[in-house]
Amino acid sequence: MKKILSIIVKGLIFSCIPALLTSLSTTNTLDALQKAGYIGNAVNISKCKDVCTIISILLTFVLLTANLIIHEINEEKYRNQAQQLLKFNKDILVKTLSEHLGREYCDINIRIFVPYKNLYWRIAHYFNKNIPLMFSIKNIDGLANAGLTSSLKFQVSPSESKQGLVGACYQERKIIYDDNLQETNNTDYNLSDFQKSKTSDLKFIIVCPVFNQNKNIDAIIAFDSKHEIKINKNEDKFVNTILNYTQQLYEFVPELFKCKGGIF
Repeated sequence: MKKILSIIVKGLIFSCIPALLTSLSTTNTLDALQKAGYIGNAVNISKCKDVCTIISILLTFVLLTANLIIHEINEEKYRNQAQQLLKFNKDILVKTLSEHLGREYCDINIRIFVPYKNLYWRIAHYFNKNIPLMFSIKNIDGLANAGLTSSLKFQVSPSESKQGLVGACYQERKIIYDDNLQETNNTDYNLSDFQKSKTSDLKFIIVCPVFNQNKNIDAIIAFDSKHEIKINKNEDKFVNTILNYTQQLYEFVPELFKCKGGIF
């Protein structure tokens, strides 16, 4: 908390100094001070104003613009490091899952589905709690290749209109998987033609709900593959590994699980 407060104070000081100098250079403050006797008559007020203007411009660049540039560069560096860390942890997970299956490697993408709540939905939900809720996909660099899945959404409520395993997972509040998607995807999950086209190349998927402290579902994580994966003999190990990974991802990187939709 002290560090945050110090950052706020520093930001206010850095922004106030150029503003003060600009004010001195463009108003009659210095003239009034000279007339009041606080500044000697030998001082050239016009030149002082010019100096204030130059210093203001320099400080604006040094304290604000340059600082912003450095911050953006550092943020991009940290973003790349976070992406590499996510990928590293994902690789460990995939290796563990592969070992459970007795395979050398499984090609698995990890996708996060979060509630889509724009302003229209929030207003409508205020008057009607049964308004349909959609979960929208997040393809995070380091966890998944977007492939065909961009802009994918599934309706998760009401129950009779649920779509896909994401909708089923939301309603049943438990881990669900399907290792025969090529046969079931077009017939069993109430998908639109658009949703079918986005998921047509998948052969396996396992979905895991993410609960918050109020026991509500904040997100659903999907682990999917274009390769055939059968986990029947190793279901307990496979499911437990995914459950542990999901909870750790939610606890350590909660920013990934924020709702989509923005204001509108």
